[in-house]
Amino acid sequence: MYLFIVIFILAILGLLAYYLYLKEKSIRLKKVEKGICPNCNQDSIEIKRSKSGGCSGVRNIIFKCQNCDFEEEFNIFGSSCNL
Repeated sequence: MYLFIVIFILAILGLLAYYLYLKEKSIRLKKVEKGICPNCNQDSIEIKRSKSGGCSGVRNIIFKCQNCDFEEEFNIFGSSCNL
């Protein structure tokens, strides 16, 4: 019984940690899309690399700050193929 309770509590804590991670990543993405670096708050973000997933509509974009060492990859949903 105690093992079940411990596993349940650890699962809840894991889900909470994942939720907070996604929330922080969303905040960073919103800043980056405006061209503002989340670390140094300067208007110095540039696209380092952009790859399209074809017709899946997902693009992998790596953003890099020119002033600090910030570099992060985001998977952004874009438009699909127009056939």
